[in-house]
Amino acid sequence: MSRAKQPRARRADAIAGSDGQLAALLRQTRAWLALNQRLADVFPANGNGEIGIARVDGDCLVIAAASPARATQARNLAGRLLAEARRHWPGELTRARVIVAPGFRLDPEQKD
Repeated sequence: MSRAKQPRARRADAIAGSDGQLAALLRQTRAWLALNQRLADVFPANGNGEIGIARVDGDCLVIAAASPARATQARNLAGRLLAEARRHWPGELTRARVIVAPGFRLDPEQKD
């Protein structure tokens, strides 16, 4: 493929500022990452980043856990996570659901 025909790389922030499905997905992802940062104090210190907010699905806060054991911890924290998330999320959150997502890991050192 000639150099002139190769697709040009675009910055994620340029895409997120545009219209379209990819832009909407990038904005949602940024919102979920920001929500995880705001809830960092609620996640267990011994959780090693293996519990976190995966997404918001309508009025449901979806909490991901890397293993069944972490899912049990997440279920015990779900009420508190939901209450805290309500303070930060612009839409209405009425329920929480925990999913097991093997390999899930939030980087606890990640800062924006």
